[in-house]
Amino acid sequence: METRILKYFLTVAKLGTISAAARTLHVAQPTMSRQIQQLEEQLGTPLFIRERRRMVLTKAGLAYQLRVEQILAELDRANQVVATINNNELTGQVGIGCVESAITKFLVPLLNEFHQKYPQVTFEMCDADGDLIKNRLDRGSLEIGIVSTPINAAKYHYLRLPLDDQWGIAVNQNSYFRNQRTVNVSDLKDHPLIMPGRSLVYDEISDWLKAGEQELNVVATYNLLTNAAYLAAAGLGDLICIKDAPLPKSANLTFIPLIPERKLEHYLIWRKGTSLSEPAQRLVNLLRSQLTTQ
Repeated sequence: METRILKYFLTVAKLGTISAAARTLHVAQPTMSRQIQQLEEQLGTPLFIRERRRMVLTKAGLAYQLRVEQILAELDRANQVVATINNNELTGQVGIGCVESAITKFLVPLLNEFHQKYPQVTFEMCDADGDLIKNRLDRGSLEIGIVSTPINAAKYHYLRLPLDDQWGIAVNQNSYFRNQRTVNVSDLKDHPLIMPGRSLVYDEISDWLKAGEQELNVVATYNLLTNAAYLAAAGLGDLICIKDAPLPKSANLTFIPLIPERKLEHYLIWRKGTSLSEPAQRLVNLLRSQLTTQ
């Protein structure tokens, strides 16, 4: 099967229509439609449910999407290896997923050092929460992830990174807490809160913040901070976040630590049972060497 057809399938799955995928890939719409139909006939099962204005993956289509993404990612890495095997200069691309936190202060100088040593290696950066990063690692679209606790690391190799972060709230100038230097978690129970939406984090923070059986007043959840920060700035609620979260300056929020203090740890992770590309492996080695000299 040609990889071209697999890329057609992935693009239709991503964009939801044959016409949008055809425009993106500069392919005639009838040609792409015919190739998708032939793919389904070859597999003996429908991959899409054809609705009036969009195409939705079937259960088989979802499973096939995951495997195709993994296969094409591995093929790209194999192509990188072959292209550079007779070349003394390291080339290629490393896909890195990273949460929004203080860990950027540790990561950025190392990436710059790595690029100075291997200028032909490029980085594909993905800012996301831990769940999305792990999902993309599993799909093969990223090789390395930098995530924060709580995590389920059973499927991954991991290295503990040297920076922790602290939970607190970011408030606007009209917040009840605006003049406090710290806020006790027990004082949050009656206040509207904007919480991280990632399930493991949400559950852990909820258990920590709850006072007795009192339910929290959660008015919104988020995975990345920018929109959540503007909701807090508008007065929807106080924002539960970490100290070094990159809050937009225009939101004009003030961070206040929560007590009793709760820390957030960071880990470098990559999939077990999958070989890293040479650039990714060398980057992991550099990070590991930095950790041993801390």
